[in-house]
Amino acid sequence: MLLLIPSSHTSIKVTSSLMAVTPSSRNTIRRNRELSAEGFNFIGTGVSGGEEGALKGPSIMPGGQKEAYELVAPILTKIAAVAEDGEPCVTYIGADGAGHYVKMVHNGIEYGDMQLIAEAYSLLKGGLNLSNEETGTDLYRVE
Repeated sequence: MLLLIPSSHTSIKVTSSLMAVTPSSRNTIRRNRELSAEGFNFIGTGVSGGEEGALKGPSIMPGGQKEAYELVAPILTKIAAVAEDGEPCVTYIGADGAGHYVKMVHNGIEYGDMQLIAEAYSLLKGGLNLSNEETGTDLYRVE
């Protein structure tokens, strides 16, 4: 059984493997320790993909107990996106909150890229008085 746990849960009484898809690695580490002490398998999972991931499958970054990952790996492999080389976009990341940590780094890079695009747009539009069309052409030109 695969159970997705919203971050608002504080106590869980089940007799199976658990997987949390939440934005908090700190809560994942805490839950992993609490549930491991009770004999439960637990995985904290970063998921990425946005709208395209919802349609074609996400990139999945599970972390936690290796044994728990091995139990749900066949399911995660089937729902994950598939890379150009045919490999599923899922792999075991590591213990505790490792999956969420990788997702945090991914988000930091993505948000940095978005900020860079916004700054470049502002400089081209405001500093050089380019039109929206000229600014878009300059931002997306590949040489």
